[in-house]
Amino acid sequence: MKRVFMRIAGGFSLFAMVICCSSLFPSTCLGRSINDGIGTTGFVWLKAVSDAEVSAAGECIAARDGTAGILVHPAAIVTGLTHGTAKMSYVSHFVDTQYGTIGYANKIKDHYMGFRITYVNYGDFIATNSTGDRMGSFTAGDMGISFNMGKQAREDLKVGATVSYLTSKIQDFTAQAATIDLGAIYTPPFEGLTVGAMLMNVGKVFNGYSSEYTDKLPIYLTVGLRKTLQHSPFSLLADVTFPNDSDISYAFGIEANINDRFFLFGGTRSRSDVDLLSQKSKTNFSGIRTIGFGLNLDRYRFSYAYCPNNDLDNVHKITMSAQIF
Repeated sequence: MKRVFMRIAGGFSLFAMVICCSSLFPSTCLGRSINDGIGTTGFVWLKAVSDAEVSAAGECIAARDGTAGILVHPAAIVTGLTHGTAKMSYVSHFVDTQYGTIGYANKIKDHYMGFRITYVNYGDFIATNSTGDRMGSFTAGDMGISFNMGKQAREDLKVGATVSYLTSKIQDFTAQAATIDLGAIYTPPFEGLTVGAMLMNVGKVFNGYSSEYTDKLPIYLTVGLRKTLQHSPFSLLADVTFPNDSDISYAFGIEANINDRFFLFGGTRSRSDVDLLSQKSKTNFSGIRTIGFGLNLDRYRFSYAYCPNNDLDNVHKITMSAQIF
């Protein structure tokens, strides 16, 4: 009876995070519709996923355990590391925007710890005065420094938290913020099933671009599951995300594992109602599809994601990780 109770408690710890959305995301918990939060948050790069493997599978991340989730999902750092692991991601994004991450994770006694540095470069912009005359150029960029810690709370439950310091600069204007991310990954008593949840970007902008206005942070809650099919190389993933600045979104992904060496990924994410109205998409998932592959070579892992976009530039993502003895 005690064993059954502990398993139920593990599932409840994840469900409790979902309950938080009733206060953090009041406009999205009752249904999927255009809400008043769209376009009201800053630090929007916090919603981007740089990891190629996660992105290739439709950006399904809530139940993503193992190497792919390290330094992305707060609880995924608890992977049973026996050596330190370095990880680097690079993204060639829309309109010459580039961003990436570099980080390191290792086990220290009973805790798993890591750090990550994130950068975003938006390129050069033309500066003009009030009459439209050119006044030179300026740059814009963002950076984040994050510290991640996780623990195996029970045999079937991993928990973790990530604390970040963020800075954003546009020309001579800067903004600063601090956030905390919380995550949990639970393995219920069903073969091949993993469920997870992550609450991201809870914090405060303590220095805005202007003293007259302070941006809000793009807080979101994601819950999801991963199911590895028995006697098959395939795993299925599904996520639902509750943001404070957009509509509820849904993601679905598939992974094919070929002898733990070669991986194929595919996925799709739903569009918001704003996207559907502005782009006149025929279906909810018509314009957001992702594909990719991964190679696992003992101490090294390489992943690539191709994210086509019919309206803007195609996005390419590369991630590499290595065990360091």
